[in-house]
Amino acid sequence: MHLVAIAELKGPIETPQLTALASDLGTTAYELRLLLNAGLPAVVLVTTDLAQAKAAAAAIAQHQHAAISCDRSQILASSSMTTFRDFELGEGELIIDRTTRVSCRYDELRLMLRAVHRSSRQSVEQVKERQIRPVTALATGGMVMSKKVTKDVTTTTTDRENVLYLFRHGKEHPWILRERGANYASLGQAMGPSSYENFTTTIARLRQLAPNAVYDERLVNSRPIRGIGDAGDAVDILAYLIAGSSA
Repeated sequence: MHLVAIAELKGPIETPQLTALASDLGTTAYELRLLLNAGLPAVVLVTTDLAQAKAAAAAIAQHQHAAISCDRSQILASSSMTTFRDFELGEGELIIDRTTRVSCRYDELRLMLRAVHRSSRQSVEQVKERQIRPVTALATGGMVMSKKVTKDVTTTTTDRENVLYLFRHGKEHPWILRERGANYASLGQAMGPSSYENFTTTIARLRQLAPNAVYDERLVNSRPIRGIGDAGDAVDILAYLIAGSSA
């Protein structure tokens, strides 16, 4: 599956230009405006047709905007990314797992991209309650006032977790720091009482140690991608698109 996005606009896009670009992309000005207002990169096409994807990227470039595209099959899902475990912020290198000694120098980091992963799950519980039956009560002289009924109650729970993608020079796939998946003991006296506090402290420290790496927060307010049903997949895709546009 191929995705094409507008990575950067040349300037303010007025209605005539918006209408022309939308027409070239096979959509409407209204739909395109919604996508652009949600933030960049704005995914304007998801297709299995490589020729169609190339034509869309060419149309964006023809209107003098920056296009970025990717093949979904080349995107590593965040669930499979190398993850911070028992990490250490050393003087000269970042060790993301002291057991396996996976590490890199700070000058190898080129992009630190903060995001939020959201997921939802549904649970069904059977609830028993009594239901008043006035007709039956009248017919039985008040002997039978109600009956027990069982109904299914569906509850939707939404989970939210902060993450940080770390893209390195010359490496295709990022590492990932999960707010609740890391051991923050190496922070020492700076370690706080909550995972969120330790997550933000780690980011602040990384930014000090890797001053040349770009820091980006635009995916904190994540957004769906039309044609991509899974919210986590959408965030991963947007992270790769941002990384590609900033390379």
